[in-house]
Amino acid sequence: MSSIQFLASSKPFIMPREIEDYNNGGVYETGMCFSVYETVQEWREIVKPVLTMPYIYEVRGLGSYYFFLYLEKYMDVGDVIELYEIPVQNWYEKYIQTVLTKPEPITINVGNYTYQNQYGMYQLNPRSWLEELSHRTLLTEHGGTTIIKY
Repeated sequence: MSSIQFLASSKPFIMPREIEDYNNGGVYETGMCFSVYETVQEWREIVKPVLTMPYIYEVRGLGSYYFFLYLEKYMDVGDVIELYEIPVQNWYEKYIQTVLTKPEPITINVGNYTYQNQYGMYQLNPRSWLEELSHRTLLTEHGGTTIIKY
C-alpha cells in the first residue's frame, strides 16, 4: 500500500471555496491539488498518539501550490494544524513507534515566518517565505509537523 497523510486541526477544517473549485476541476494529475477528507475511525485511533488536535482528517496534496495558498491566505491568527505522514500504510505501527520513542518534530510559524526542526530554528524571509518553505522538509516519518499562526 502507499503512503497516507493526515491533517489535524484545532477547529473543524473548512476548505476555502477558491481551492475547492480548483479541486473540482479534476486536475489531480498536476500535483497542485490540496484536498481534505473525513478519516475513518480506525485511522483516527491509530494516529491519535501522534496528533494532538481534536479534528483529524486524511489529506492529499500537502506541499502543493494550493496547500501553501491555504497557509498564506486562509490560516487565521491562533490556528494550529498538525501534519503527519505514514509512508507505508501496512507498516504504520513501526512509524508510530518511531515518532513516540525518538521524535523529530518540525514547527512552522506562518505568523512570524519561522521554521524549526531538530537542527535549529530558521527565519524565513517575509517577502519570499512560501518559496523558501516549499524547499524545506514539510513531512517526515520521524515526527509530526505543527503549523501555527501567531
